[in-house]
Amino acid sequence: MGTAGEAARPISRRAALRMGAALAGMAPLARADDAAGLAAEAAHAEIWRRFVDRRIDALLHYAGLDSEVILPTPEECGACMPNGMSWSLPIEDGPFFGGIYLHGLCRRWAVRRDDEAADKARRIASGLMKMAEIGQTPGFIARGLGADGRAHYPASSEDQAFPWFYGLWRYARSGIAGEDERRAIVARMGAVARAIEGHGWQIPCDREGFGYRGGFHRPTGRDASRLLLVLRALHELDGDAHWLREYRRLLLEPVGKSARTRAELCAEGFDFGPPVADESHVWTTSMCQAALRGLVELEADGALRAAFQRGLDASADRASAHLGRAGRYDRANALRFDPDWRFLNGAWKPQRTCDEAIALARSQLPLWAARSPRGPWEDDVVREPLFAAWVIALSGNPEIVARHRESIVALLPRYEWRRLWTSSFFIAVNVQYDLVAGGGAP
Repeated sequence: MGTAGEAARPISRRAALRMGAALAGMAPLARADDAAGLAAEAAHAEIWRRFVDRRIDALLHYAGLDSEVILPTPEECGACMPNGMSWSLPIEDGPFFGGIYLHGLCRRWAVRRDDEAADKARRIASGLMKMAEIGQTPGFIARGLGADGRAHYPASSEDQAFPWFYGLWRYARSGIAGEDERRAIVARMGAVARAIEGHGWQIPCDREGFGYRGGFHRPTGRDASRLLLVLRALHELDGDAHWLREYRRLLLEPVGKSARTRAELCAEGFDFGPPVADESHVWTTSMCQAALRGLVELEADGALRAAFQRGLDASADRASAHLGRAGRYDRANALRFDPDWRFLNGAWKPQRTCDEAIALARSQLPLWAARSPRGPWEDDVVREPLFAAWVIALSGNPEIVARHRESIVALLPRYEWRRLWTSSFFIAVNVQYDLVAGGGAP
């Protein structure tokens, strides 16, 4: 390329034709990118129209097409009705959805740099903080709140706790938070982590004797990735040497019957099950891919970064099989969804422990699916392919991303957000700003 002071050289006719052909070939992709961007912004707007509990800025799992939401009473929360897990209720996934959505909101702000983008991210971060302040048990993170704005069910889970950490970590390092806000977030994250560490990295319930729901202690790649990211992220935020020592110790500790290290487990990536309607594991496992992405960003050792990247690549390749589930989406689908969950109280029975609550909640899932078959259908054809697209974007591997980019870009305009009853389509914002607008994972 010449300098600014050089005379422009004429372009030959052949070169001009080649350039025109190249630009013509790029035009459809550019138009697809524009359509994806508009679709993602429409999804974002619809989330804020119907699926944000404005009292605490937490995401609801579902709502009626005109924003109808039935919140449990304090009495129902206290009696664990319909179950102590709050499964099948609109408040069951506040930290899970909010933490992952906050990743996308931070990326959105990094691209847009406007007040609206910053405000939305700040509000979701504030809601996540409130989820960790409402309980009486150190380390407990509530899933959502009842009608009075304080009552909550006793059980959280590792699927709520990790996105809580992850989203606030992304936010704290995004540049959106002021210094006082950032300091409060980092302090709260450290306090919650120390409490959970004191429970052997199990997630406590907020009721005496109720027990635990999951944790990060099991010898699996899913748990390894999440535990390691929590430790490494905390050290980045507060500089406490304890977190880095534990990260390094646990990273290379042989675990389980196979005696593989956590680093080796992470390098294998994650399985998502077959891409069929009754298998829905992509959404929950996506957070493990996000953990690996964070570890790649934070780890300075080249060999470890390469191991984490192998896990990212393997997971992205496996997730790609789920993109095709979107082909079953039918705009004319008229399956029923009933946001009134209280019929499940008819199947209620007392629960003394979290294990009993889980057993009851699982027995109620077929009742919920029979009453609202639209829910499982949306899980299959909307949630799973969209989360698969995010898993691919998180890999940050240009070759893998390029292989599936056209399919992913075409995915977002496929859906009618206003006709969806469940809110997991918020992940369209992450897909847009990680892959389409952002050009790759953060």
